[in-house]
Amino acid sequence: MNIKSIQVLSYTVPLKEPVEAYAAGLMTGFGMVIVIITDENGNIGQGYTTMHSKQELAIARIIEDTYKPILINSDSSRIEYLWKQMWKQSHYAGRGGPVSFAIAAVDAALWDLLGKRLKQPLWKILGGYSPNVKVYAGNIDLNFPIAKILENATKNIEEGYKAIKMRLGRSTLKEDIERVEAVRNHIGDEIELMADANEAWRVDQALKASNELSNFNLTWLEEPITPDDYKGYAYLKNNGKTPIAAGENLHTLQEFQLLFHYNGVDFPEPDYTTCGGFTPFMKIAKLAEANNLPVMSHGAHDVHIQLLAACPNAAYMEVHAFGIEEYISHPLQIKEGYGLVSDLSGIGFEFNFDKLKQYKTN
Repeated sequence: MNIKSIQVLSYTVPLKEPVEAYAAGLMTGFGMVIVIITDENGNIGQGYTTMHSKQELAIARIIEDTYKPILINSDSSRIEYLWKQMWKQSHYAGRGGPVSFAIAAVDAALWDLLGKRLKQPLWKILGGYSPNVKVYAGNIDLNFPIAKILENATKNIEEGYKAIKMRLGRSTLKEDIERVEAVRNHIGDEIELMADANEAWRVDQALKASNELSNFNLTWLEEPITPDDYKGYAYLKNNGKTPIAAGENLHTLQEFQLLFHYNGVDFPEPDYTTCGGFTPFMKIAKLAEANNLPVMSHGAHDVHIQLLAACPNAAYMEVHAFGIEEYISHPLQIKEGYGLVSDLSGIGFEFNFDKLKQYKTN
């Protein structure tokens, strides 16, 4: 079915309270771009991407000015072809970065449209492996005192989580260690604990942290160094004592190929909103599988559940602090540590645009 119309909407969505991570600093909200594609028979697909605040308008303009003209009147079912055309159209100024964010929103909408037309959920269209995906609470809490971190951990457990992530990157490693020790003592050994440094350290600092953190049985240490230092990640993976997670800041399939080539990761963590959409996400998952690695996700949990449920090597899904639960029809359901994938067609929910309109920026 050919594409009849494309609508591009941008928003800045406020967070309930300010949160901090080392690389991003203090955050009070996040940007979001929603793409609505309607085919000639009136079927509608919706997709979105998220980013830090004050960047959504730039992403929306790329879609409006560069992609919309080549998508209108094209066959919406030729998703791989359209992905390639968008990539080619912005190749010289693109090859990742904002272009990957922009393509992601369109690609998601195209897949949702296909699911709606076939009246099937995406997880079954993409392969249909398991309706349950292990989840963890992706807390962003670098600015919180220990008491509040422990309070949130208790709340996570009461909500059904069996795995919790906290943030590192305080002024000293000693302070980070004290916070990790407090959380581990609070939650006990039965709850899995992950830690995310958000690029806080040099390689030598990260190695020291990896070794000291091994005393607390972390499932992984995430993004301890800058995301594209592939040799650095290989060094940490092969010499440190804590498994390594990385990938949320890699924006192309080729970047993940390099990370795998250098043997730099234990837990690859692609994010469809940053790597160009569902189309490359599934290729990254298969590439991980071919390298005998698991795959997990970063952010956008209400959609990633559909992708990971199609992956035999799915390990964990992050339930991120940048949630859109209040603005969609069917939020993610969690039971005994697992996310339950929706059997509704496409991505499994619709946006509530009446609730979102107060945050619109374009």
